[in-house]
Amino acid sequence: MYFLALFIAIIAVYLIQSRAFGKHSFDDIDYDVKVSAEETFEGEDIFIYEEITNGKTMPVPYAKVDTTLPDGLRFRITTYEHGTPRDSLRSHVQSVFVLKSREKIRRRWRVNCMTRGIYSIGGAVIVSNDMFGMNPISKGYECEPKKANTVVVLPKPVELDGRFTASHYQLGDVRAESSLLTDPLRIAGARDYTSFDPMNKINWKQTAVHGKLMVNCEEYTRRHRFNIMLNMNSRDIERDPQRPESPVDIEHCVTVVASILDLISSENVPVRIIANTPPESLSDEFRADESGVGSKIMMTPAYEGKRDMILALRLLAALKLEISCPIERMLDFVLEHKEAFADSGNLVVVSSYISERMIIFHDEMERDGVKVTFYITSTNRNAQIIPPNVEVYYKTHFE
Repeated sequence: MYFLALFIAIIAVYLIQSRAFGKHSFDDIDYDVKVSAEETFEGEDIFIYEEITNGKTMPVPYAKVDTTLPDGLRFRITTYEHGTPRDSLRSHVQSVFVLKSREKIRRRWRVNCMTRGIYSIGGAVIVSNDMFGMNPISKGYECEPKKANTVVVLPKPVELDGRFTASHYQLGDVRAESSLLTDPLRIAGARDYTSFDPMNKINWKQTAVHGKLMVNCEEYTRRHRFNIMLNMNSRDIERDPQRPESPVDIEHCVTVVASILDLISSENVPVRIIANTPPESLSDEFRADESGVGSKIMMTPAYEGKRDMILALRLLAALKLEISCPIERMLDFVLEHKEAFADSGNLVVVSSYISERMIIFHDEMERDGVKVTFYITSTNRNAQIIPPNVEVYYKTHFE
């Protein structure tokens, strides 16, 4: 009889506490996240701080927090094997707590910012349980995006020299200079003519002196205005006409654009960014035109100097991997409005591939005195068919 009464009492206690925990476990439970830095570059680490607060008098004997980061961010977890630290990157982590009455627990996590973008952090699932561990319940928490829990990851510029090689110099006979533009008024000397040199670079006086064709060596300079055209297509025909099939190649393109901006940031060189991505995702003021194809083309104001370049990098961080119109339509529109897109006489096209249509675009722009240079971030398989007058730089590697 005694054991029966004890059993009934235990069952009654279990039912009462189970009902109480099931109904009130998440009462006055608050979850919040803050970031240590509101802005950083790709590849850098920041810290995030989780705060879990139990504002009620009833303790929570078991709380498991499952925290997940957005794509592009990873927790950096350091473990030790035989005294040697080893890092691993994870998209989510779990923590187990005992929340006492009116207690706040703060956790710090190290997070690696892998990919440029704007990230609001604050998604977690909390699993609670009763004293007997027999009644698990869960609740999802989403922090409202705000300045304290949002980080802007800027694209990290890289040294283009050594990562790109000119299409005409694959065999290593001639080394391409690593600069965007040359100044024909700044002659640094003369060298032997090659079949890759345009005839207008021949120095006839030096040719007569040496008895063979000689060409001018022009100093490379960045003191020019130019525009950068970013192709959001990763190939000629996309399976989804609104999204690139190879996002990695487009991310490399964004890196090249950021690197060019960084290259000229110390010079007072106005540069604009043109892309076939929806302008309204960034600003309605970035539309190339109010209607037609122009309304689907993003054209930024001119950025000049270091102060403006950080604004350009923030724009690149916010750039979505979306295609607003095929590259061919953008090229046609630019040809129809050369005075708006190539008024500086220089255009740098950054793309994951090069096509015959782009070569035709180059030739038509060249006839009107506009120099077009290509930076290609995928492959050089068609380098041998590039005409000698087309200046193309192919990616060799990205670190």
